[in-house]
Amino acid sequence: MIRISLLLFILTVLVSCSPKYKIERIYHPPTDKQCIEKCSTDYQRCQNICQKNYSDCLEKSIERAEMIYSQLKREYRIRMEEYYKKYDLYLQRSEDYRRQIKTLKEDYKFYERLCSQYKDKESCQKKEKVKKYLKQLETNRPLPPEKPPEVEFSSVLQNEKKACSCDCGCREIYDACYQSCGGKVEIKKICVEHCD
Repeated sequence: MIRISLLLFILTVLVSCSPKYKIERIYHPPTDKQCIEKCSTDYQRCQNICQKNYSDCLEKSIERAEMIYSQLKREYRIRMEEYYKKYDLYLQRSEDYRRQIKTLKEDYKFYERLCSQYKDKESCQKKEKVKKYLKQLETNRPLPPEKPPEVEFSSVLQNEKKACSCDCGCREIYDACYQSCGGKVEIKKICVEHCD
């Protein structure tokens, strides 16, 4: 146990002290500056369209979430009706189970008394039989049904908002344009924390 704790501690220290990196792009410009200006204009247009699409998506996410939520609520109500039916059945079975256990325990005491007082072989056998049946019955206790989880609008909305992306690949398009103009794009992985 101590070895495992020590190993976990060492792993935690190593992971928390491991270097953290960021990706940085270094642009080496070409001689044709006009071509680069077109790339910059296209990049800005791409970003503007992307931002507008992202904003529209966020606005529509509320409407989509409301539709999904109302459908999920209907399904939840149906599942809850099924749950209540199963729960009623569980209550009935539990009551039957309690009565059966009570009767068997009374029978067991009765046969136990006869067995110990009169050494009646048949009563001793019945006592053991009831004891065995009681053990079996105790392991087969009725279990309550699982209640369906309630649907939260906030989680539905959050999932719909996650579907909206503000990354349209504009940077990659710009880099490709930049390189087609004769420029070079150098991508470097730079250590920013815990560097050796």
